[in-house]
Amino acid sequence: MRHIGQAGKFFTLTAVTSVLLLSGCGSTPKTQSKPVVVKPTPVETSKVEEKVTPEHKLLEAKKIWERTRNKEQRDALLLQAADLYLQNQQPVLAQQVLYEVKEDGISGGNHSYYSLLVTKAYAGMPNASVEELLAMLDDVKATGETAFQKAELQTQLFTQQGNYAAAANSVLQTNLSDEEKVHQVWQWLTTIPKDRLHEVGRAYPALAPFITLRELTEKNASSPASLARELQNFQQVYRGHVLENTLPDNVLKATQLTDAGANDIAVLLPLSGRLARTGQAVKNGIMSAYYTDVEKRQDEHLLPRLRFIDTNGVDTQHLLNEIGDTKFIVGPLLKDTVESLIPNLPVGVNVLALNRPEELAAPAIANGTSPNNSVAASPKSLLDDDLQSSGSELTAAEEQGELDTIDLANSMNYFGLAPEDEAKQLAEHIFSKGYRAPIVIAAQSSLYQRMHTTFKKHWKSLNDQENKRRTNITSVTFNDSNSLREGITQALDVAQSNDRINQIEYMTNDEVYNMPRSRRDIDAIVAFASPQDTELLNPIIEASLNPYDGKQVPVYATSRSMDYDSGKNQWRDLQNVHFIDMPWLMPSHSWQSLQQEVEQAWQNQNTMQKRLFAFGFDAYQLLPQLGMLNTLKYLSHEGLTGTLSLNQQGEVIRKQPQAIIRNEKVQMLSE
Repeated sequence: MRHIGQAGKFFTLTAVTSVLLLSGCGSTPKTQSKPVVVKPTPVETSKVEEKVTPEHKLLEAKKIWERTRNKEQRDALLLQAADLYLQNQQPVLAQQVLYEVKEDGISGGNHSYYSLLVTKAYAGMPNASVEELLAMLDDVKATGETAFQKAELQTQLFTQQGNYAAAANSVLQTNLSDEEKVHQVWQWLTTIPKDRLHEVGRAYPALAPFITLRELTEKNASSPASLARELQNFQQVYRGHVLENTLPDNVLKATQLTDAGANDIAVLLPLSGRLARTGQAVKNGIMSAYYTDVEKRQDEHLLPRLRFIDTNGVDTQHLLNEIGDTKFIVGPLLKDTVESLIPNLPVGVNVLALNRPEELAAPAIANGTSPNNSVAASPKSLLDDDLQSSGSELTAAEEQGELDTIDLANSMNYFGLAPEDEAKQLAEHIFSKGYRAPIVIAAQSSLYQRMHTTFKKHWKSLNDQENKRRTNITSVTFNDSNSLREGITQALDVAQSNDRINQIEYMTNDEVYNMPRSRRDIDAIVAFASPQDTELLNPIIEASLNPYDGKQVPVYATSRSMDYDSGKNQWRDLQNVHFIDMPWLMPSHSWQSLQQEVEQAWQNQNTMQKRLFAFGFDAYQLLPQLGMLNTLKYLSHEGLTGTLSLNQQGEVIRKQPQAIIRNEKVQMLSE
């Protein structure tokens, strides 16, 4: 087998080395000289004498060869020379010695040592094959120090490969301290999707206790006290395991949080004026979640008192007076109100704002706000545009709890339903499916152009990760049905195909029996448009694609293209369109009994009101979990609006399920 990333035949050893190689000592595994006992199997590395240089080993190898013609001893010494070159940060010289050893044939007793050194010499090099190096490590006999080095190399290679489960399994076999092992395993294990944990546990039994710990934290996400009790039982079960005395830092911090036992919550919403219906829909969701808790606890006195404060037409000082000493706030809803109120809040207030500000420095220290009262920078929110058009979604905020111990955490988080977030999720999904040349069709309005811009920007970042310079996006912008049809046919190259057919007919005076052909490089179509425009767009796309190409080009949209009030005609025109939307609006969600109660209480809710209701419901349900979600970033909450988790800036990351229109019905997709 050729060397991986071979450095070439030449290298600049000392004069002694050159003589050695020319004299037939060539390239062969090494044995240690007189002061060091040769042990071909297993070979312990990094145990050579102090002040011994690689050149000393090369000279010893030459002498052994001239005196005894013992190839095994000579090669062992050459391998020790290569080992010393690696320790001296001279990988090119080590690679040349290893190459010469390989060319002369590797004896069985030195094969394990040789495989280990080759892996050390080439691991991390850009042209090295990770798979080949891992295969070489399989030949290394893992005993003593060699076992630790093998585990370290496997950890490095599996990490390069992105196989974090295997890397976590390998790091447990290194000689790192218990604290370092737990920290690294936990860091990797919490990046693995929840639905893969069972598979990982079967493949790597040593990770089973860590998986159990993660499941335990997820089960007790709403109660730090309950988590602390369960951890005591966990440590009893796993006595003698590294996790008995060394738990991950963030898990320990989570147990020190206090349960979110707020007895007074102020909810800031516009309950009068032009946005009264919007505020009322959010309020309905909050109240529904509140009474759901009443039923669970069977005791209304255990729940906090909710105070709704109308933000319409009042100034910041009036809101501060209304809030008083309340430590928990939900809202405000409008971006301007969020930006004016937050800097003026006193120390110790926990805010679940229902909009994202333009941009705020973090942490903010204003009017006595402590560093604990952190405010995260956030992307631009579309809430105000949405409310004015009353056909769009909101942005909300979630609380980022500081990891202080006994006191209630000061926090500021943002729970977003912004359309830009949907554009990013769509870009990630389409990219993960392997599509690389989409057409993006966007209506010529501020809302959809923002989504278009976000998609293109995120698409470029995804391509950058693959070191691709071209993003291969074809953009189409329209403002009416005519420009829509013209833009699609031009983007698909159908218009040019028709022109070519007409030109041939003109030149030959014969009718050309041919179909106009669409571009074959296009692999997906993305639509950012209103439900009405999307209903027009989909049939135009189907008519423009050449049916004889035998190629299906999927059409993708966001929730902004879906209106559940239009009846079955809409679904007919949207046949085969893929889209993302809230679980609450999907036909087979997990809250059927709640849906029946909502339909009885608030009849004839339109699509927008249903989304606002889900938004309010999730906002209330997140309250008791915010501290844990901020502390254990891998935790998530399955809400009506999607799977919700927190990023490092305290913003909610929302993943919505995918669906497709088939036979005039919405069908959920599993991926």
